[in-house]
Amino acid sequence: MIESNDNPLGLENKLYDIEEFGATLRNKFGADNNISNVILAEIFLSQYPTYSCKIKKPKNFISQKNCGCC
Repeated sequence: MIESNDNPLGLENKLYDIEEFGATLRNKFGADNNISNVILAEIFLSQYPTYSCKIKKPKNFISQKNCGCC
C-alpha cells in the first residue's frame, strides 16, 4: 500500500466521529485495552492536531485555529 504525504495514516477520505477515529487508530497501531477509543483519539489529536480535520465537528464548534483547516 502506498501512503501519500497528505495522508500518512492511510485513513479513508471521510469524516470520523471521535469514537470511530479512536477505533481506527487502535486497529492501525494497537493500544492498551484500558484506554477508551475516545481517550485514545484525544491523546493522538493533542500530539497531531492537523488530524482534527478528520473529526466531525458539532454545530456549535468554535475553531481553535491549530489545525489549519477550520
